[in-house]
Amino acid sequence: MTLSIALPADLPWNEQQAFVLLDGATLSNLPERLKQLSPGANAVALYDCPSFTALRDISPLLVAAQQPDEPLVQFYLEHAHEEWGVLLFSRDSAHAVAQHLRKLLTVELPEGVPVFLRLADAAVARILFSSGDQRLFGPLSCVVTADGVEGDWQRHQPLLAECPDLPTPYRLSAEQNSALEQVDRRRVLLELDAHLLRFFPESQRGATVSQRWPMLEQLEAQANTLGLSSQSELFYYANVMASLDGSSLEQHPPINRLLHTPSLQPIGERIALAADMALQWASERGRS
Repeated sequence: MTLSIALPADLPWNEQQAFVLLDGATLSNLPERLKQLSPGANAVALYDCPSFTALRDISPLLVAAQQPDEPLVQFYLEHAHEEWGVLLFSRDSAHAVAQHLRKLLTVELPEGVPVFLRLADAAVARILFSSGDQRLFGPLSCVVTADGVEGDWQRHQPLLAECPDLPTPYRLSAEQNSALEQVDRRRVLLELDAHLLRFFPESQRGATVSQRWPMLEQLEAQANTLGLSSQSELFYYANVMASLDGSSLEQHPPINRLLHTPSLQPIGERIALAADMALQWASERGRS
């Protein structure tokens, strides 16, 4: 699946240097994959600095790009809906851009507690660069992020000709922090959508993530009501409901009792067992 619309047509490919920022924590063996895509690519590891040396193998990579039709950019575009990359433009060098982005690898919460940011996560970048704080742009003249839920692109540009210096450490506003807290939840729901499309494609309603989003949120709310809190427990619950193919839990007393009757057995174990029972029911139904 790719985004439903093309990149904005008026991006400054010929006037400025383009960069793709790729998330090494999500893309396994990113340096090796990059060599296959673009053997001569100029890549800078953001974690190639004293505070992050031990994490260099999963570092975000800032990779220079020349035109939208080259293999690296096409690879990014084909997977942009997965939101593990950001497209950047700058009149400055890769070194200047990398130095600026490194200032945002560790930021402070509003109360002053330091936290890490995954800058190559498109949802994180979208929240930061749409917040109105001009200091965040530094040498960046344009930031383009993919929205995998809405299926479109969002373009962020500074309003000032010269942006104020970015203080270090950078402290998030209460509004930025609140928005960033939703990123992990959003990521889980996107992964849940991919999981259901892979294993239960026939049960999914809606051609786009946006159309399926209310169903994903409903599954999450129902799982929370049952006391399911981890991502794996949410996925097991989704497996149950997908296997039951629209029938309610009340129509399946053994599964319903397993999930709603008080028990010394942890809910995480019970939901895994319920998923097995639902899958068995679906298999027997298919053979009948």
